[in-house]
Amino acid sequence: FFFEDKMLRFLRSLALLATASAYSSSPLHRASSAAASVQKDECIDQLRLPTDRRAVLAHIAALASALAISQPACSADVVQSQGTLEERSVQNSLAPPPYGMEVSDIFYPPAFQGSWKAISKTTDIIAPCGFELFTGGKAGYDSAVQTEVKEGNDLEYKARFVTLGGGENAGSTYVAADREYNAKEIAKAAMGAYSVVDTLVATPNRYSCVLAPPGGSTNLISVDILAIARKSESTISEKFICSEFVRQIVSPARRNNPNAPPVPPLSVKEIETISMYDVVGKDEIRCRQRTATFLVPSQTDPIAFKKWQLSQGKPVDVRYYDVVYTRAV
Repeated sequence: FFFEDKMLRFLRSLALLATASAYSSSPLHRASSAAASVQKDECIDQLRLPTDRRAVLAHIAALASALAISQPACSADVVQSQGTLEERSVQNSLAPPPYGMEVSDIFYPPAFQGSWKAISKTTDIIAPCGFELFTGGKAGYDSAVQTEVKEGNDLEYKARFVTLGGGENAGSTYVAADREYNAKEIAKAAMGAYSVVDTLVATPNRYSCVLAPPGGSTNLISVDILAIARKSESTISEKFICSEFVRQIVSPARRNNPNAPPVPPLSVKEIETISMYDVVGKDEIRCRQRTATFLVPSQTDPIAFKKWQLSQGKPVDVRYYDVVYTRAV
C-alpha cells in the first residue's frame, strides 16, 4: 500500500499544481464510522472490486496534490476578510465546489517566481463516506495513515514557477506553475525517475501524460486531468489562495496497441484542491493544502455507479497537507 498511497498523492498533486489520533477522536470520523457500518450490507459486498483490478487502481491512485495544472486568477484581487476558499478548507466543506471556471489560469504573486525545493507532509486523512468507499477500503485507509501521517513519509520534490505572456492586459505577463516540469518532478519523487514516459499536453485546462507502472511493466497508463472549475483569492496580507476542481481520467494507454478498440477507463474521479499560501520571506513560502476526491457516475460500470450513489455527492477522501517551499540555490 505504500506505493499506492504515493501514487494517489501524485495524482492529487496533478489535480492542482492533523495526526491520526486527532482524526480518530473527531466528530467527522465518528460520523464516517457510523456511515461505514450502515454500508456493510449486501449492496456493499457487491461493490467490492476484484483483487486484480483493485491492485491496478490502487497503483494508479497514489499519483493526484502538488501540481497546479490550472482568463488567469489575479493575485492583486484583494479581499478584506476570510474568502470562500479558505472557509471551505477550514470548515472541511463536504459539498461540491460552488464556483465555476472563473479565470483562465492561476496568477501567482511575483514572489513565487523561480526554482524551489518543496516538502509536502500529510497531516490528516478523512473518509467522510466511511471506509467502504475509500480506495482500498479500511486496509487502504490504515496504510495511508500509517505511511503518510504516523511515519511521516514526506514527499520531497523540486518545483518551478515561470513567467508567461498573456496576462490580463495585452502584452502583459504573469507568474505561473511550470506544469510539465513540476509533474515530472513529483512523479520522480513518488514513483521513480522514469515514471513519466511522455507528456502529451500541458496547458491550463488540460494535462495529459503516459506513465510506466513499477516493476518494469509494459502496460502503460494514460492520465488525463481536465479543469472543470477554478478560483483565486488574495488577502491584504501575504496570503494567496487558489483552487482548482478537475476531472481525473486514468486509462490503459492506447499506444500499447493504437489499433485496439476503445476500452473503459480504469478510474474517473473529480478532485478539488485548495491551496492557501503564505509568503514568509523571499526564500520561503508555506502552504496549507486540502484535497477532496469525489466519485463520478458511470454509464458503463455498474459498480462505479452504485458507489457514486452511496457517496450522495460527498467526497470519499479528504486530505490535508503542509507544504514548505524553500528557494533553491
